[in-house]
Amino acid sequence: MITGGAGYIGSWVVRRQLAAGNRVVVYDNLMYGGKSLIGVLGHPNLQLVQGDVRDPAALAEAMRGVDNVVHLAAIVGEAACDKSPEDTRAINFGGTQNVAIAARQNHVQRMVFFSTCSSYGVQDTSQLADENTQLNPVSLYAETKIDSEKFLLDSSDGSMAQTIFRPATVHGASARMRFDLIVNHFVRDAYATGKLMIFAPEMWRPLIWVGDPAQAIELALAAEDKIIRDQIFNLGASESNYRKGEIGEIIKEKFIPNLEVEYRNTDSDTRSYRVDFSKIRDSLGFSSSKTLEQAIGDVYQSLSSGMIQDPFDQEYRND
Repeated sequence: MITGGAGYIGSWVVRRQLAAGNRVVVYDNLMYGGKSLIGVLGHPNLQLVQGDVRDPAALAEAMRGVDNVVHLAAIVGEAACDKSPEDTRAINFGGTQNVAIAARQNHVQRMVFFSTCSSYGVQDTSQLADENTQLNPVSLYAETKIDSEKFLLDSSDGSMAQTIFRPATVHGASARMRFDLIVNHFVRDAYATGKLMIFAPEMWRPLIWVGDPAQAIELALAAEDKIIRDQIFNLGASESNYRKGEIGEIIKEKFIPNLEVEYRNTDSDTRSYRVDFSKIRDSLGFSSSKTLEQAIGDVYQSLSSGMIQDPFDQEYRND
């Protein structure tokens, strides 16, 4: 089962699991629509259940016969979470509780939960934050993910192997496209206006191509129990920590030479963190399959080819 399987990351995960020959149950409330799954509708191994993670009975019913659960469903992003804090807590934290309880009731073997690297918040960027670094959330989104992590680990009863991923900031093209993520909206603004405003260009972000979480899930589900049980992994690659200004430089140098880039030294988003991803590399053999430049190229092509007509449409945002 993949909760949130119609989403930005989820639609990649669904395709990779189907390609591997697995039976896939997508559990999604389709709050952003379901067009991302049109290309796999009718696949003999795909079952689509429109359901809400706040509904324990529906979750338990849909999870019958499921071996593994990948829990992606959430209100994602600071702006989207701040619009409705009550719903955010009910979905992100309460929903995770419901998924875990239903999974244990249905004797699920393994559960992979997606948390966030945003939990590191503001850190000393002279040091890489590893899985044991003190968390410093600066958003409701990160707080709900930290609370979910704590619940999963504290309530673990040994019946199900749980793995927690803290992914870097995702970017790149997806069947459920988003332009409210830093790399994608930089490319959109640069392409559409020929100008790019970068706030606090020296601040750091770890980045990961949107298709790579699907690879990490595959590795975790195939790994020995002792490697992944009740473990937290930062999800990304250590070479993919970038300053915000460096993202703009790639866009200008490789894709839009006439781009006018303006910098402002302050940003209301105070997050700045560099992350150590050596644990997932050494334990699961994870490595990036696409560079930042390649992923930027995909997003640029989606715009320059006319594939996406209006990247400013609300359809491409979570907030």
